[in-house]
Amino acid sequence: MSCNLPTETNVRQPSDCRCYGAVMRTYKAMSDEPHYVALQAAQRVYRHHHPEDSPDHANLTVERWIAEEHVH
Repeated sequence: MSCNLPTETNVRQPSDCRCYGAVMRTYKAMSDEPHYVALQAAQRVYRHHHPEDSPDHANLTVERWIAEEHVH
């Protein structure tokens, strides 16, 4: 059984982004830090690769990726 979380508008799928690995590695590398610090670092990496995305969409995308990783 797979877990399919609903997709919000303008949230990129991991399979659509070549930066997914870099974003997730950044988050995991900061696992000793508080969650919000690791999340902000991962969001900065994402925004570096996708400056065209609004901050809200970028944050939502990264939060979704991290949430999906924790579910599996």
